[in-house]
Amino acid sequence: MKKYLSSCRDCGDDTCILTQVSSGPEAILLCSDCYNLKNSEEIQNEIIYNEKENS
Repeated sequence: MKKYLSSCRDCGDDTCILTQVSSGPEAILLCSDCYNLKNSEEIQNEIIYNEKENS
């Protein structure tokens, strides 16, 4: 099994600029679209959690 570090882990796009989102023995790289989607989902989950906590 070959691993290509020059493509997005989620969508496989290899034509865009990638962002490293992990450190360790296996680097995880995401394209800007997948990175923004992942961060927006995490922020949305945090907002929902905080709203439930304050209610």
